[in-house]
Amino acid sequence: MDTQRHEVVKLPTVSATKFTTLSSYFIRTIEIFKSIISHQISQDAIASIIGVLIAAAIIFFLLVLGNIPNGFKQPIYQLSQFSGNIEITADYYRQAILSDYLKTMTKVILEDNPKKVQNKSAIFRAMTQAVLQELDPECKRYIIMFLQDANLLRMTSNKQPSLLLGANLTGANLQGMNLRFANLQGTNLSRVDLRSSDLLGANFTDAIFNNSCYNNFTIFDKNFQPQAAGMRKVKSSKKC
Repeated sequence: MDTQRHEVVKLPTVSATKFTTLSSYFIRTIEIFKSIISHQISQDAIASIIGVLIAAAIIFFLLVLGNIPNGFKQPIYQLSQFSGNIEITADYYRQAILSDYLKTMTKVILEDNPKKVQNKSAIFRAMTQAVLQELDPECKRYIIMFLQDANLLRMTSNKQPSLLLGANLTGANLQGMNLRFANLQGTNLSRVDLRSSDLLGANFTDAIFNNSCYNNFTIFDKNFQPQAAGMRKVKSSKKC
């Protein structure tokens, strides 16, 4: 009969709720390995355990490295989605401002007439300029088109200040527009696209033209020097 004593090796007990990840499992395995080593088991058993530990370590690091690209991609996607939502919200906001302005001005014109609007130009000038400040270049174009077609930009005999006096039209797309005899006194027209526009008889007193564009089809008064005013001559095929 084999009377050799067999000593029972007690392994450390671990709460199941404490170790729930692969990294926790790896740490627990190391603790078990230390406990076994302390009881001086055979070299073959140690070699087997070391092999298991190395395999677990390799799997752990592969999983970590595999999740790193996903960790970077997810915030980028979320940021892109968030930026898209901001752009949609801003576009909706601009469209709402433009729609409200056009409805208000149309109602005033239908109830009164353009001359009465000009007589109260201070109120409508403040409203117009506040709206222009919130709009993008393309929406600014619609405001100018509306005012010109409603005869609210035309110079009057009583020399009323323009509704655009001091207005900021920077970057607006006014290409191909009929602005003949428009009162653009004191208007900031920096980087405005005026290619192929009709500006004959327009009032440009104290207007700012820094880097605004024109071409061979832009119509000016004979005494107006566009380049001296700070404008650039740009072909129709090029960007302003």
